[in-house]
Amino acid sequence: MNAIGGVFDFCKAPVCTAEIGPLRTRSGHLLAWNGRVDNRDDLLHHFPRGLEGDTSDVALVMSAYLKWGEDFASRLLGDFVFSLYDPRNRTLFLARDPFATRSLYYAQIEDRLFWSSMLESLIVATGIDPEVDDDYVAGYLALHPEMSRSPYKKISAVVPGHMVEICKGHVRSRRFWNLDPEREIRYRDDGDYEEHFRQLFREAVRCRLRSDGPVWAELSGGLDSSSIVCVADQIMAAGEASIPRLETISYIDEDSTTFFDRSFIGVVEQMRGRAGHHLQSEKHWVSFVLPEAKFISKPHTGLCVEGTHKWLSREMEADNATVLLSGIGGDQLMWSIREAAPELNDLVFQRRVMALHRQIKVWSEILKQPYFRTLWQDATVPLLSPSLRAMFQRQLKPAPWLNREYVRTSHLKDRLLLPPDPFGYRLPSSRRQASMVQFIISSIAEGECWEDARFDKTYPFLHRPLVEFVMSIPFEQKLRGNETRSLMRRALKDVLPPKVLNRKSKGVVGETFCRGLADQWSVLEPMLADARVCRRGWVDARLFRSALDLARHGRKLETSTLLKTIALEIWLRSLEYRHARSHWATRPEASMAFLSRDSRAAAATQHVRDRNEKINFRRKEDWTNELSRTRSTGAW
Repeated sequence: MNAIGGVFDFCKAPVCTAEIGPLRTRSGHLLAWNGRVDNRDDLLHHFPRGLEGDTSDVALVMSAYLKWGEDFASRLLGDFVFSLYDPRNRTLFLARDPFATRSLYYAQIEDRLFWSSMLESLIVATGIDPEVDDDYVAGYLALHPEMSRSPYKKISAVVPGHMVEICKGHVRSRRFWNLDPEREIRYRDDGDYEEHFRQLFREAVRCRLRSDGPVWAELSGGLDSSSIVCVADQIMAAGEASIPRLETISYIDEDSTTFFDRSFIGVVEQMRGRAGHHLQSEKHWVSFVLPEAKFISKPHTGLCVEGTHKWLSREMEADNATVLLSGIGGDQLMWSIREAAPELNDLVFQRRVMALHRQIKVWSEILKQPYFRTLWQDATVPLLSPSLRAMFQRQLKPAPWLNREYVRTSHLKDRLLLPPDPFGYRLPSSRRQASMVQFIISSIAEGECWEDARFDKTYPFLHRPLVEFVMSIPFEQKLRGNETRSLMRRALKDVLPPKVLNRKSKGVVGETFCRGLADQWSVLEPMLADARVCRRGWVDARLFRSALDLARHGRKLETSTLLKTIALEIWLRSLEYRHARSHWATRPEASMAFLSRDSRAAAATQHVRDRNEKINFRRKEDWTNELSRTRSTGAW
């Protein structure tokens, strides 16, 4: 995954760096780009020769800026982050695509602004003390951190779908992309909706098959991942993609009684006529990163499944594959929840009394519950204020091992609500779905994106035109009576195997986690003796130990939050080791005494790595300055 970064001195032109090098125009514009442009044809229509004959993605992006100015970012489709400097008004722009597929951070140190798509590189380049942001941690332990925050107080993140503008010492952020709450798409019959969906979904997959090598795709046997794989096969068969082949990767747990995806995966593989790559749980799924082995820049649950990440990265690298397709986002966009509230709430909002009466009867039968319970619980309670709703509706609660005082002072209960609809929809169903889309974006921004991976993970269901279409159609196209994902099932009925098309449930991995936790207990238990998450007052030591004991003996208790808490512990210990390594450079006898011999060796190795990274960062500055001098006569 290419990294971008740079330094902006408010009195001088910035130094932009990128693994592929920044693009510089004759007039001094600098663009560092990491991404993929999906609407190349549209941009080539405006710029048939690109920029000075260069029609690469980065040249088209620069051409768009020179033509449309700072509003150009809204015209770009694809996964991207970029930094762009305009010498005419001495303004630097930092931007991130709307769906958080890549990270971008920045920090202002006195009269200089540093930015990087790699959090570790930014910490090394600035030399700041990585002080933990407790607000970020509170969001992390709830549903999601605020997307403008990083795990550190002095470092901010560019919010997905926003552009940060830095000019004359001022920094401001503004949204460059919005869903239009007034847009409505209404067709005469279902077939038109289905055809429109097929067209957009096919395009969402096709534009992500741009690669010099094979493309890999996650395959769980669910509707989302299976749809991506089957549509990709159709695109390749039609000669619309030049990749040599599509490989699938599936995570298998043969020993679990609750993980029953294996048969669905087999159905798709049989239809394709080839087996995929299988990662067996007992060898790879649960394994903890050792905090002394390397600096960990942010907490994420991947720290608890290091073997999975290493295996996948190794196998993809051996296959010369740099793109991984994922079905994340399909649940939220296509509506995978069988619930009455969205439809009934809309009817209440529209004051359609007779239609409300009819649909309450229908949903009472589907849910097998009395009419008046459906009227109250599903049609009325969701429309109450949050405080009243909490009195009558079961709400998510903080994990029992979190410190009660910390829960109170961090307002953690409030953070367990879906993010508010940022787009201003009127209908309750649209507001709810906008919140769900915002939630999955925040989840990807939190850590689904692997900053240190050597491949790009991309999400066809979060293709911007597809999201805009689905958010503009009637809700009954998505949930129709008892049928979740109605539009998707109807549109892909000739694409998916019938067994997958009619699948109603999902396998769960709680049992797998419990078994893995027991296997890794010898690694985890020493951390519990003096857990850093307890030192900071976030976690109650006794209750945390009790929850872990229950989990390793088979009790599937809030698996996600347990993994997050363990990840926080690993991350805090890594910060501690990094701090010790920094002090060891000047006073090794004082700062390294408490570490074991192996830990001291790891710390010394990491110190050399940090020093070399700083040197490399400076070399990039020198290289870029030299490049600017020698190639200032034209774009490249």
